[in-house]
Amino acid sequence: MIFSLLSAICWSLFDIARKELAQNVEPKFLSLAMSVSVLPLFFILWALQGFNVPNHEYFLPATFSGILAAIGSVCFMLAISKGKLAIALSITACTPFVSAVVSFIFLNELVSNVEWLGIFLVVVATWLLAGTAFSSDDKSAIYAVITALAWGTCIVLDKKALVSGSSAFHGMYLTSIIIFVLFVCVRTSTQWLALKSISLWWAIAVFTFFAAVLLQFSALEYLNPGVVEAIKRGFGIVMAVFIGRVFYQESLSLKQKTGVGIVFLATYLFM
Repeated sequence: MIFSLLSAICWSLFDIARKELAQNVEPKFLSLAMSVSVLPLFFILWALQGFNVPNHEYFLPATFSGILAAIGSVCFMLAISKGKLAIALSITACTPFVSAVVSFIFLNELVSNVEWLGIFLVVVATWLLAGTAFSSDDKSAIYAVITALAWGTCIVLDKKALVSGSSAFHGMYLTSIIIFVLFVCVRTSTQWLALKSISLWWAIAVFTFFAAVLLQFSALEYLNPGVVEAIKRGFGIVMAVFIGRVFYQESLSLKQKTGVGIVFLATYLFM
């Protein structure tokens, strides 16, 4: 549980840094540059662990996980560029449901009734916090649905792959696949000089992303992927709300306060 909570906190800190970076750098380039920057960290950790190479059973789930993670990233960028961020967040909040179902199919892991309730509460809380103003004409919704399916499935494949491989190698392998897919599919201008001018935020983003991924891999050893996703999504959006209140003086509505309370209740149920 502690690994999952620490991972959620790191993801939240990463989102803060990414928000600051996105004010100066195009989001498409930011995604690619993030993967390129974190790759050496995974390589160094892999080297420190003795360059251990996993057996053949590792590569099939790991490869599909990397492809799905990249597809999710591309579709999420399309979703927020073509529609409202609130809609994208509300739909991707369903990833814990996807993960719980897929983990039963691929891993034969059952989620308890209490954990199902916790997952449901996190999804409801995210809808309250992000807003659910859906429109049948909003074309971004389909991209958000693909994102939820891709991200909800890849975390399950991560758990399956990590049975046969180390977290350092897995992080390096996944990142390499994501870089390749983004490089092929995403057309963007190079903005490294812009990142240099905000190097502190860039460093924070890289190291919090690195920590979040490793902690999430550790959490998967003990928890169902659906639970890990629920904690990440729930705490992530709660942290975003609190940071908005403290640092940006954003007001909290009754609906948002209710959403925060529901997330804490759900986290208690997971313990």
